[in-house]
Parts: sequence; structure tokens; C-alpha cells
Amino acid sequence: MFDHRNDKALTVISMSDDVPPAPERRADARNLSILKAAILRTALGEELCLVRNISRGGLMAHIFSDLEVGDAVKIEFRSSKIVRGRVVWRRPELMGVRFSQFIDIAEVLTESTPTSGYVARAPRVAVSVPARLRSGARYQPVALANISQGGARVYLSDPGRVGDDVVLSVSGLPVLTGSVRWRADACAGIAFNELLAFEDVGRWISSHNVGVATGLAE
Repeated sequence: MFDHRNDKALTVISMSDDVPPAPERRADARNLSILKAAILRTALGEELCLVRNISRGGLMAHIFSDLEVGDAVKIEFRSSKIVRGRVVWRRPELMGVRFSQFIDIAEVLTESTPTSGYVARAPRVAVSVPARLRSGARYQPVALANISQGGARVYLSDPGRVGDDVVLSVSGLPVLTGSVRWRADACAGIAFNELLAFEDVGRWISSHNVGVATGLAE
């Protein structure tokens, strides 16, 4: 199952070129453990996925949507690298993907060296959902534009000041306390005080079908 506090769940790197099999088999000594969450883009839109096993030729991941064998997918990693492929097997909440071409695993998984003051953030999924923001005694309607375990971007009439404490209310999610991290014109970035559980935000995105559809040309 998913880690209920964050995305720090084990991903296995396989030295095989094959698509990782469904989890009836044991991992062998050629496998290394790391940690990877990613953005999954399909004809249904965007969602979060948790990559459990990856090889040069494919991957196995936990997902929340009802994809079928043969569906085209794109997976974007924190490195900003995007890999394309198709679903070749399904299990409850799991999928196996064969990549369109072999990948360089190190290149796909290695994140850029952080610049001074930069903190790598969890993958953010594009959404378009009404919400409400409270700052002090003031409430205002906002449009939720993207969300991750650790933060969100919202459009609003008054972005407030950087550092302001806020409370974001989104139907179907726990009340989210945080602070304004940045502001620009009619939008603001909010950093949550506590991480959302990976499974909670992943299921929320899938159940609301709020992902923004993207092209899947290979």
C-alpha cells in the first residue's frame, strides 16, 4: 500500500530490459531501492503515481485511475524527464508500462542540482477546482490550479502578503493550513504546514476526475 504520510516509498531499479512483472515474483540482487513519485499523464488527464519498479524497458507503478491494457501514458519524474509508453498489464491499483524506447535510468531519475535556496518539491498535478481561502478573519473564493502533497497554487482576487498564514478548504480533502510562499498578480503559491498523505491526494485527484487532459502522441 501507499505511504500515508509522504511519497518516500521504495522504488526498485531493475537491471533488466524487460517490463517489471506483476508482484508475484521476488526482487533479486540486481535491484536497488530508491524513492520516486511521479506525474502520470493519460487520456483521462493528470494524476499522481508511485513508481515501485523501473528498468530500461518499463516500470511498475501504483495508480488510482481505471487505465486499461493498451492505453498510452506519459510519466514525468522530478528530473523533468518524460518517458512514454503503453500499459501492458494491470492489477488492482497497479500497472505495468512498456516504454516506447529504452531509457537511461540514471538520466531519468537524477534530479538537477539544487540552486541556492531551492528546495525540491513533490510533483504537482494540474487541476481546476473551486476552493476557499481564509487569512485571519477574511474568507475569499479561490480557484485551485495545482496541488501536491506539500503545497498548491491558487488564483484569487487578493493574493495577500508573502508569509501570511492561511487555511485552504477544498471539498474532499482535510483542511489545509499553510502560508503564502510567493505571489504574482492574481495567483499565489501556498506551502502546507504538514504533508498531505500521498494516497489521500492521489485518490482525491482520481475520484474528482480533475486532471487536465494532455496530448499523448508518441
